Amino acid sequence: MRSAEHKMETSRRASLREQVLLAALDCSAGELEKTFTSEDLLVAAWKRDRLAWGLRGYEREHPDVDKLRKEIDSRGAKEGAPSTGLVSSGLLLRVQKRMYRLTPAGLAAASEVGGAEPEARGKAARGLADAVSAILAHSVFRGWLKDASSPKHFRDAGHFWGIAPGTPAKVIQTRISDVDNNLKTALGILDTEGVDEVSARHGKALFDRVDIERAMKFQTVLKDRFAKDLAMLQVKLS
Repeated sequence: MRSAEHKMETSRRASLREQVLLAALDCSAGELEKTFTSEDLLVAAWKRDRLAWGLRGYEREHPDVDKLRKEIDSRGAKEGAPSTGLVSSGLLLRVQKRMYRLTPAGLAAASEVGGAEPEARGKAARGLADAVSAILAHSVFRGWLKDASSPKHFRDAGHFWGIAPGTPAKVIQTRISDVDNNLKTALGILDTEGVDEVSARHGKALFDRVDIERAMKFQTVLKDRFAKDLAMLQVKLS
């Protein structure tokens, strides 16, 4: 009985997570640069499933913001365990307080949810390809391919991650996680499709397995090489 209840709870949570991703698609129209508020997201999710997202006893009249907050931020975060919320998972980016946008990995995940618009998958592939291309073309990554002893200075790693002196620890964590999530998502697409590269309609390769695996190795090297610098900045990596 306990096992059955656990499976039902796990399924329910997965369903709520997917509903938030679909709501984010509704709010953004699949555009990575389009931002939306937590209120926009809540109302979009509530319109999809009023019983799931409604205030207890008033499900059909009022949405419950605490339910959304749990999926965005606090899911799984208890007794010191890391959160598995959508922001911590790298699927939503908090642009500012109560303002969000989908990440490339988030758009890719949302496009695979049942009920997503067919064109969302194409937008997800292009958005992820752009993010991956920026990683592969970065001068710090290209320098490492030529000389594995580089970069030697933390400022160069920061340049690759898009951080600067004075950047808050949480922002640093998010920027590093974005690289991880985009690369993992790209590799996951290759594995799911059973191919070694993803190409655009005109035949140009968007990204391939070798480049993704090299970039993942580089990311690991950076985190290991500059672990002390990150620890001094109180950056906690998963």
